[in-house]
Amino acid sequence: MDIKDEIWILADNRPGTVSQSIGLAEEIGFEYKIINLSYSIFASLPNCFFGDSLIRLSKNIRKKLTESEYLPSLIISAGRRSAPIALHLKKQSQNQTKIIQIMRPECNLTKFDFVILPKHDLVDESKFKNVITTIGSLTKIRDNVIASEKEKFSPWFGNIEKIKIALLLGGSSKKTKFEKKSAERLAKISSDLAENMNAVLLVLNSRRTSEEISETIKSNLKCDFQFFDWREVKNNNPYLAIIGYADFFIISGDSVSMISECCSSGKPVYIFDEKKISSKKHRKFHRDLSSENYAKKLTKDIFELKDFSPKKLQETKRVATLIRSKF
Repeated sequence: MDIKDEIWILADNRPGTVSQSIGLAEEIGFEYKIINLSYSIFASLPNCFFGDSLIRLSKNIRKKLTESEYLPSLIISAGRRSAPIALHLKKQSQNQTKIIQIMRPECNLTKFDFVILPKHDLVDESKFKNVITTIGSLTKIRDNVIASEKEKFSPWFGNIEKIKIALLLGGSSKKTKFEKKSAERLAKISSDLAENMNAVLLVLNSRRTSEEISETIKSNLKCDFQFFDWREVKNNNPYLAIIGYADFFIISGDSVSMISECCSSGKPVYIFDEKKISSKKHRKFHRDLSSENYAKKLTKDIFELKDFSPKKLQETKRVATLIRSKF
């Protein structure tokens, strides 16, 4: 089998993991191709059931992969379901293809050339030579991307002269709960800050934000604000432009990806957290950010947001540099 100097990104239907993979591929600097995976009914079973078999893929994707005229020199897989697919392709290449696995693969970590895990997963990096830990998640935040998005959305935000505070909303998950009362408190704190600072709030929800939380936020804001519902703007989402235009960020503590992305801007990030919003792992992440001066906790008695000269989180670039040094 021929090997081509190229990256294959094994992409499933989770935008967050695909975004991490693309961000890393772009930082590594090789040409890359996105392989959109679709799965069979067997994909829901634990990885141990079928090893690295392709049976968990749909027939058309199995056919596409098995009939490929070449394999890449590097594969980026993310999460549990794409990990065995990467291992199968590595075997087909007679171990010439290298694998970068992002997040836990739910199988032996030593099977991969690199495994990228967040520090808040509490993995002992010293036990695995192939493991690279990061503060938070990888991102695709790059200066040129942000500049392009700012230009694209300049008619929306370019003429706003007020201080701009981005309020970014996550939501409930299997282990956490974003309750209405928390949304009410977040809205009050954010609204008061905007009033005190003569600022405008740029509010953006996300896939996990329930309609109840979105409506609670909107109905409790007593300041100048603009609300962008991801369902309404998903084909023209101003999220990256908001990262470029915002002077400050307030982010709900459940969203590791949004916090990581905004910390990558080098601007002041404030994390809103209450007992049920975040898990223990989330709070470990928050503490890591705070101790390294990437972000601060949003307190209920805060009068105005300050520029505390945060460090710029550049984990994707750091990881890419480490990987390139091995080639």
